[in-house]
Amino acid sequence: MSKKIVSLTLFSMILLSAMVVTSVVAQPRVVGVNVGDWFKYRAITANWSSDDPNATFPLLEWNVTEWMLMSVEDVSGTNITFQSTWHLTNGTEVTQRGDVDIDTGDGNMTLSAISADLNVNDTIYSSLGHSTMKINETTVRTYPDSTRDTNHLNTTMEYNVTGFYQYLSMNWYWDKSSGIFVEMAHEAISQAGGYTTTISVLIRITESNIWVVPEFPAFLVLPLFIISTLLAVIVYRRKHSV
Repeated sequence: MSKKIVSLTLFSMILLSAMVVTSVVAQPRVVGVNVGDWFKYRAITANWSSDDPNATFPLLEWNVTEWMLMSVEDVSGTNITFQSTWHLTNGTEVTQRGDVDIDTGDGNMTLSAISADLNVNDTIYSSLGHSTMKINETTVRTYPDSTRDTNHLNTTMEYNVTGFYQYLSMNWYWDKSSGIFVEMAHEAISQAGGYTTTISVLIRITESNIWVVPEFPAFLVLPLFIISTLLAVIVYRRKHSV
């Protein structure tokens, strides 16, 4: 079960292994999360179709997942350790630990987090294997109930040899200030032996404790009301004394 659940990064790892290595321009790498931060994902879907009579759905667990919770257990240098809990629709929960180095991209939770405050054209990680993967744009999106500056990576790849064709597309979105991933959409199309298989995956964040907007301090309400009232009186008197 746990081996199948890590399919969250399946397509990413396939794509990463096919990337062409180029030179890397180093950017400062900053961890944007703290121990105790947590992120909950509920919009988890996977769709699959194939005309191959022998093909089977490789990501069955995704369609029986009610939510996934990813919490920060440890931060050491540029390495983040997460605990991930998958809650299935039958009430079963599967928990596993993983980590990612937001500088190099090493670890078994690659792409779950990147450096905070990256900009357009910055590489998502500094290691050569990720050198062609750069932030395409920074856009404003809503996660979960507030607008956030979000870094977006879009990458596609095609592989075509005699008798086999594969197309891979992935879109990743990370909260810019924390570097945590907030949305992922993958699509893969393969053609082999005269059959076509298509699979798409979507996951989106819905809750996080780092984005809770604090209530306005009650002890400031009365003083601010008095100040605003006095200012209004002063303005009124000046207008009518002219």
